[in-house]
Amino acid sequence: MKKTLNKLTYAKSGVNIKNADKLIGNLKKGKNLNDPNVIAGIGGFSSLYALDIKKYKKPLIVAGTDGVGTKLKLAALFNEHRYIGQDLLAMCLNDVITSGAEPLFFLDYLATSKINIKLHTKVLNGIKRACQSVDIPLIGGETAEMPGMYKNKDYDLAGFCIGIVEKDKMINKNLVKNSDLIIGIPSTGLHSNGYSLINKMIEKKTLLFTNGKAGLNLSRALIKPTKLYSDLFHILQKRIQIHGAAHITGGGITDNVPRIVPEKSMARINLSSWSFPKLFKLIQEKALLTNYDMLKTFNCGIGMVLIIDKKDVDKLMNLASKLKYKPKIIGCIEKRSGNEPILYEKA
Repeated sequence: MKKTLNKLTYAKSGVNIKNADKLIGNLKKGKNLNDPNVIAGIGGFSSLYALDIKKYKKPLIVAGTDGVGTKLKLAALFNEHRYIGQDLLAMCLNDVITSGAEPLFFLDYLATSKINIKLHTKVLNGIKRACQSVDIPLIGGETAEMPGMYKNKDYDLAGFCIGIVEKDKMINKNLVKNSDLIIGIPSTGLHSNGYSLINKMIEKKTLLFTNGKAGLNLSRALIKPTKLYSDLFHILQKRIQIHGAAHITGGGITDNVPRIVPEKSMARINLSSWSFPKLFKLIQEKALLTNYDMLKTFNCGIGMVLIIDKKDVDKLMNLASKLKYKPKIIGCIEKRSGNEPILYEKA
């Protein structure tokens, strides 16, 4: 009697190549950014981008990679996946522009246990829309279906942004000097950091969706996408010299501003120069956090920090206001008087 052999295929192991192809097909549909520099984009083994080298004298390639972190858990909780793509782009692009770079293109990586066409089309289209909003092409990526690595509809994202800057126009902390002013550019919310604490607060019922204060829709505020600051950098760099720029992400102001302060200097931050927005005050109240805890965890309403010469402050304020930004002078650079690169004070 012959034994019946059970054929084991890739599909039976949980990988559906047809779904992956369909997902990429969905991404190619609709309006695409027509960038003549993209020679080969989505769908190939690699992507090709033609760099017009004649435009540059001493170009530097600037690269940044990041993810969205545990904000993805909140997106799943609210079943709101349309804007997580902007978070992904912003986490990478905002890092790249702190060097003064012009973003050239973006790539993404999506990993999941099982491709969900409807869900993951929303995610990828969100990345595509975000790229179009700042005029850079999404030129490629990878969708990885890994059975057993993720639970149910869980997925993870990573992004990769490539930019270019002239060597003599690069922003770096060697330009920062004592007496420079520190400018805070407002955030639109939590952006994409501090969500492990937020998720724990929701799990422990420390943060309830009935906690929203007047004028604050809590669920909407928590899922609000990260601000893209490339428009501001684009206009400022034509008119003033930015000495330093810090994207306020994990570690908050406390950990990120010192990264752009010279060794013998320090940043003196005036905590009276701005107020924590309602969302941050609510989190601080419910989690019983000190100001120190807040400033080392969240952006606290400041999504980007710029360091400039004090003679340029009026010009910066005027240019930023044209783009609807409301920057604030939040401190200055001084000679370091102790071991700490940052000092908080209240006026």
